[in-house]
Amino acid sequence: MKLRTALLTLAVCGVSFSSFANVSLTLPDSADLVLVNGTKAQGNDPLSLKDGDNQIAFRYETNYRENGDTHLFKSEVVIVTFNGKDASYTLSLPKIHSQYEAKAFNKQPHVTITDQQNNDVAIKQDVLIKNGVQIGRDFQQEIAKYNLSGAPAALTSAISVSVPQVQNVAVEKSGKVDQAYVTKMLNYWYEKADKATQDQFKASINK
Repeated sequence: MKLRTALLTLAVCGVSFSSFANVSLTLPDSADLVLVNGTKAQGNDPLSLKDGDNQIAFRYETNYRENGDTHLFKSEVVIVTFNGKDASYTLSLPKIHSQYEAKAFNKQPHVTITDQQNNDVAIKQDVLIKNGVQIGRDFQQEIAKYNLSGAPAALTSAISVSVPQVQNVAVEKSGKVDQAYVTKMLNYWYEKADKATQDQFKASINK
């Protein structure tokens, strides 16, 4: 009986979870996922996402021929944020024909997302840059810091690591607390709170 109850519970949960995945995003073979909404990801299988704002991070990997030689291009990590609602979307990347175009893409990526009617969808895009040693990068912490920075493709709801892991961005070299960071965190946790907690918070600051 307990096993049957557990299986029924899992089945119900499966239905509940799938009901939130109303957006699908098809990726090209040349896109290699790094993060989806702040969580580690890999490959380029079609994505099932929630309605609303979503953020993906990926590398563009392709070959191009120049002067008779074949070159492998592996881009910086590209961040794309878009808003979708109960529809299927397709992400497209430009063709790379030369080293010049490869460098231009790394500097300013050109990514498009289209809907089922082939209409362009409004997106925000950027590059996740890390200077220095690239080995052993923690992309979840990097994207969390990025999403708290107010950068072009930032999305606070896509922070999937705990705040203490990224709290070092709040303290300036002078030892003072970065008030812009504090504002972002207040907004972030307010959005995460339920209505009762939000009402309690508002009451406490209105005393």
